[in-house]
Amino acid sequence: MKNENIQVAIDVGTTKVCTLISKAEATGALRVIGSGTVPSRGMQKGIVSNLSEVQQEIQASLREAEVQAGVKVTSAYVGITGSHVSYVNCRASMDNRPNGTPIGSEDIAQVVKACCAERTGPEDRVLHVIPRDYGIDGNWGVHDPIGMYGSSLEVESHVVMADHTAAENLVEALRRSGVSLRGLVLEPLASAESTLSRDEKEMGVVLVDIGGGTTDVSIFLEGSIWHTNIIPAAGFQVTRDISIAFTTFSLAAEEAKLRFGHAMPDEVDEREQVRLPGFGNQSYTQVSRRDFCSVISDRVGELLRMARAEVGKAGLENAPAGGLVLTGGTANLPGIRDLAGEIWPGPVRTGMPASYTWVPEELDDPAFATALGLLLWDARHSHAAFPAVAKAKPARNGSLVGSLFNRVTLRSQA
Repeated sequence: MKNENIQVAIDVGTTKVCTLISKAEATGALRVIGSGTVPSRGMQKGIVSNLSEVQQEIQASLREAEVQAGVKVTSAYVGITGSHVSYVNCRASMDNRPNGTPIGSEDIAQVVKACCAERTGPEDRVLHVIPRDYGIDGNWGVHDPIGMYGSSLEVESHVVMADHTAAENLVEALRRSGVSLRGLVLEPLASAESTLSRDEKEMGVVLVDIGGGTTDVSIFLEGSIWHTNIIPAAGFQVTRDISIAFTTFSLAAEEAKLRFGHAMPDEVDEREQVRLPGFGNQSYTQVSRRDFCSVISDRVGELLRMARAEVGKAGLENAPAGGLVLTGGTANLPGIRDLAGEIWPGPVRTGMPASYTWVPEELDDPAFATALGLLLWDARHSHAAFPAVAKAKPARNGSLVGSLFNRVTLRSQA
């Protein structure tokens, strides 16, 4: 498949592996032409736990999507998450540049790459170096310095890194499936592509993606990413709590959660009962649905409070004015917006990709926000002016090699 009008995304999650294929129309709009979703058993909290199972699941989802789309997939963008992901906000500067020469794309590429020069080691894989602000001769607030004049150029960037081993195992599963990697994309950034508006990012907003194995928190301010963190607990932990509290199988707990779950127990009729299979000679157990939902509410509330705490960790006194956007499969839980409203100051909404006319009805669901965002990432960033920025790798001594950066210095941001 060597068609630039085709985009391919693979979301390898803890509960499902989803492959989506889209085609860019003459108008530039995307249209999903193939999808394949299979259960995931080889991932735990965003990390490969069984390489052969992940390989088989990727292949199965690929085949399903390829049959629908009528194309053969050879490369794809893949989402990555997990507690091994880290970030740092850095500033780098280029001094003593020719003042009579306008700033060009090469200048920007050099100074942006330098942001990861001294803060990464051989155990890190740089996923993204995202410029947030530029300064020319000490004057900040420049969004696009190309064509401008100045003797010094500074940039503040958000550098996202993953553990090299964890990333390589995911890439190896893809490679064994017969697909080459076009790029690894941090899943919260992918979800933001499909769920957040430009105005929300400018105003400031917190995106909380509650998936199966991780809860991904990302904070946007003034149009750019400000803070990211991956909490290694999510929907699977809710299911596990149900299984332990009521001594039932995980599969039965998951099914019951989807059918009877509610984040606000007081809104459930106290007379309703939930029937759960037991172990051994205990065939079935009848439990109060209100008690059942209380277990769910406790865990989901804990996750939301952990997400709320990220605002302080990001160095912010108050939550961003744009409020909270919930996405991921657990965002479908009835009552979760009301529960979040009790914990979170400001507005709360569900992050749905419904505003895109190219999204089929079966994918119009927050559970597919990451996969749909990966398609948008492919379309918007594949042919960007600086594709190497997100792929820049430091030398093993932690500095970028060559005289290319002899005028560039790095300062970490406190």
